[in-house]
Amino acid sequence: MNAAPRIADLFAPGAVAYQTHDTVSADTLLPEERDTLLRAVQKRVQEFAAGRACARAALVQLGFGAVALPPGADRVPRWPDGATGSITHTDGYCAAVVAPTGQIRALGLDAEPQDSVKPHLWRRICTPEELATLQAQDEAHGRMAATLLFSAKEAFYKCQHALTGQWLGFSDIGVEFDSGRFSVRATRSLQIAQQHPGPWQGRYLYEQGLLITGICIV
Repeated sequence: MNAAPRIADLFAPGAVAYQTHDTVSADTLLPEERDTLLRAVQKRVQEFAAGRACARAALVQLGFGAVALPPGADRVPRWPDGATGSITHTDGYCAAVVAPTGQIRALGLDAEPQDSVKPHLWRRICTPEELATLQAQDEAHGRMAATLLFSAKEAFYKCQHALTGQWLGFSDIGVEFDSGRFSVRATRSLQIAQQHPGPWQGRYLYEQGLLITGICIV
């Protein structure tokens, strides 16, 4: 497990991030966490353990201590009072970002293999305008752009859900991106807009074959 300052820089000041490519043993889980995984397959247990290990390291750095992070009824981690965070894992990689709620109200982090969203999935994740843009490109560039759209939407969904509990569909928002940044706009009325009007701004980076996106609300 390593500190991940480049990931932390995707967010406003106050965020701390950790990442790992290693397998993390279930023995690192605290009892409250382990009890939620009694029927989980090994892959799920390892992902869960890696995510909690990264998140706990970030919490300790922020002075919150090594607290348990069991999932709530919505399967989202229950963060300690005064902290908020987000966890992502994909293909042997895991990362977590955490921040004090006095500096950042909500975070959304997502990681994907950088060209993993294939053409047969584009209609499921795109608005009509986004789909037309992807289809105008060659497949290689289209897959990278589609992965960025997907990941940015995933990061935004996590971020807004932390404040509203609202579940969204892929067509509920549109994403525009350029030079390491992306902008999210609602295509219908969203609860988060009552607290923090859009558009919402995020950032992304490429690292070791992965696309990593982050967005926060302060």
